[in-house]
Amino acid sequence: MCRLARLARLPGLDDMSDMGDLGGVVLALGGSTGDSPTAPPLAARDSVVRLTALIRRLAELPDPPRLWIASRQDGPAAATTGPRGVLRAAAYELPRLTASIIDFTSGTDLTEVAADILVAHPVIEISWRDGVRHVAHLRSGSPEEPAAGSRPLIRGGSSYLVSGGLTGLGLATAQWLAAQGADHLILVGRSAPTGDAEKTFARLRESGTVVNVVQGDIADSAVTARATAAAGERPLRGVIHAAGVVEDATLANVDEDLLHRVWRGKAEGAWALHTATAGQDLDFFVLYSSLASLIGSPGQSMYAAANTFLDDLADWRAARGLPATAIHWGAWARTGRGQHLADRGFVMISPEDGTDALGRILTAGHTRVAYSPIEAGAYAKGFPAVAASELLAEFGLAGDDGDSALLDEVLAAETDGRRTSLIQDHIITLTRQILGGTSQHIGPATSLVILGLDSLCAVRLRAQLENSLKTSIDPGVIWVRPTPAGLTEWIMNRMGLRSGEGAGA
Repeated sequence: MCRLARLARLPGLDDMSDMGDLGGVVLALGGSTGDSPTAPPLAARDSVVRLTALIRRLAELPDPPRLWIASRQDGPAAATTGPRGVLRAAAYELPRLTASIIDFTSGTDLTEVAADILVAHPVIEISWRDGVRHVAHLRSGSPEEPAAGSRPLIRGGSSYLVSGGLTGLGLATAQWLAAQGADHLILVGRSAPTGDAEKTFARLRESGTVVNVVQGDIADSAVTARATAAAGERPLRGVIHAAGVVEDATLANVDEDLLHRVWRGKAEGAWALHTATAGQDLDFFVLYSSLASLIGSPGQSMYAAANTFLDDLADWRAARGLPATAIHWGAWARTGRGQHLADRGFVMISPEDGTDALGRILTAGHTRVAYSPIEAGAYAKGFPAVAASELLAEFGLAGDDGDSALLDEVLAAETDGRRTSLIQDHIITLTRQILGGTSQHIGPATSLVILGLDSLCAVRLRAQLENSLKTSIDPGVIWVRPTPAGLTEWIMNRMGLRSGEGAGA
């Protein structure tokens, strides 16, 4: 049985008690938005808020129904701008909730769409275009080397604007622009430049680059007006939107205030720059997106959603002949807060490597491209369910559904005591791997929460336990049973390995 609901007016979020017997829930979202971009950012943000509320309620059910987002898209579509990013992140945090997106153009045989929904295969993203079914896949590659005789990216006597240009990735980008010959930089940031940033500006000025600092919120139209006006007689030729706030929280803990903080700089800032530069003869308009919006990331559903707005804005601009490039960056070393991603299989991008890739990407003229070196084995081990998804199928990350040696040993054990010891030791070992050096002294009664296991680490621990023990673990169990002994007891009850209190206790 499927229940159809329109996202803009979902009923019954306060009472989901009758949803448990459903095989699926289909959310029919609005269609194309005509000649406007995929969505004004505030409308897209509202869709994210509503979808997040529904996902949280569905995830509370013991056996959540399959969730589909369906929309007709003959052009840019407002409704899926943010929700696509939310679903990609939810795959990590809520593996028991299977969610997919299907969109289709006018004239598509709706029986084909219905068949996709009713078959309930594991494909995450499907598009029907002129009667042809397409499934989203990522493909690996390397940025092309510039062709001999390629026109220089940077023109002398021109201006180049970088939002978020006073710190981190934006500041590294500004230095690269100057090295490529930019003689006038307009750098926008919310906070005053740090002492180190001022020293960088001084070096750039000594080398002949004019550095104009505009302090303010890039999403504020008055600030973008000041920034573009700062070009003066040097025409604005390039815009790089590197501003953004990263604030982690699992879907269970996000609220509208957090979404606003993340959404403001990314989505609203991109929209403000798009509007402020309308009619200008730009050579490039670059949006610094994130790998989170492409393959998801635990604890970053709102960040992923905000970046999907950038991705869709790039598509919309490109479809109308406007310069646009959205780059799904991985984690940069020395310039951001992604250092913790190294143990998930992501190789840190050095500023030198990243800016070199930026130049090659712009020369090649890509509209959407991801750049993130990855160690496939480590990634697949940390998130086996996502690694096995159709989206990543061409990377060959899916293994044999995990090593069954532990499960075989647990099932072969002759006593409760031995089974308890095996699972408990496994929990302790995984926790040490996830938390690192602060976690060496863990005993059966140690509170993993007090030890430092936060919500994101808990997502990783749960995913690895589910893979090694081949059983589902409720998202909130680690907070209710925060010790290795308590969590072991819950898992053994869930697996039916001994008599005792119910698994849901």
